[in-house]
Amino acid sequence: MFLDKFRNRYSFNFLSACGWIVFALFTIFTCPELYFEYIVGNTAHAWGVGITFLGILIVNILFYLITFFVYVFEIVSWKRITNDKFLNNKYIKICQTLGIIFAFLPITILVILYIYSFLQDCIYKILGID
Repeated sequence: MFLDKFRNRYSFNFLSACGWIVFALFTIFTCPELYFEYIVGNTAHAWGVGITFLGILIVNILFYLITFFVYVFEIVSWKRITNDKFLNNKYIKICQTLGIIFAFLPITILVILYIYSFLQDCIYKILGID
């Protein structure tokens, strides 16, 4: 698999753990705001969705920065994970893969929102709607 060559790095595992933290923050803070806004219909929570997502995005960018420093330290000190029991455990591989997906989830959501906004503006200009 593509990720197998990175699994023995401390920076990869740190980013994976940070992905799980981002997922927990998103679940704890943003999902209730989304529930109140779109299911219950309480529009007083409209700003809460954006603010909690922005906060999680800032935390995620800080995690990326810390991961970069861990990666640089790892390269300089020639440190790797050598425990074969840890590296070959299927549960750990699943947790690492999901953690990496969760680590890039806020950036992916932001890119999708920008693409949606761009396409919406293009459609409005084509239809002549201001």
